[in-house]
Amino acid sequence: QMSSQVSFTSNEGVKIINSIVKKHVSKWKDGLHELQRICIPKILNLEDVFAINATGGGKSVLFGIPVLVQLQISQNVALYPMFDVPICLDPIGVVVMPMKGLVNNIVHVLNFHSLSGLIVSL
Repeated sequence: QMSSQVSFTSNEGVKIINSIVKKHVSKWKDGLHELQRICIPKILNLEDVFAINATGGGKSVLFGIPVLVQLQISQNVALYPMFDVPICLDPIGVVVMPMKGLVNNIVHVLNFHSLSGLIVSL
């Protein structure tokens, strides 16, 4: 019998996201903030998300953590269940921002967490 596939928005999916964040972003003692806990499972489930929050409210994590989660699952397939959405072997996040200083800061944070970042200025 084939086991059912897991949704990132299910309890099991959320637990997997939280365990990956806890393991790979150890500086976040409290894990994800409320906005992130709501939005990241939906983003990983390929749902559209429109998030508004104050500066410093954790919006940048909304594109970084899904890349981290996809990367960890793709590199450790045997440790995780089958998901009901595709898992990318080489996940990429594309972000368009109007402010160069913010972009530099985000790339620095990504690099700190062993994720690559590239800045293209036009």
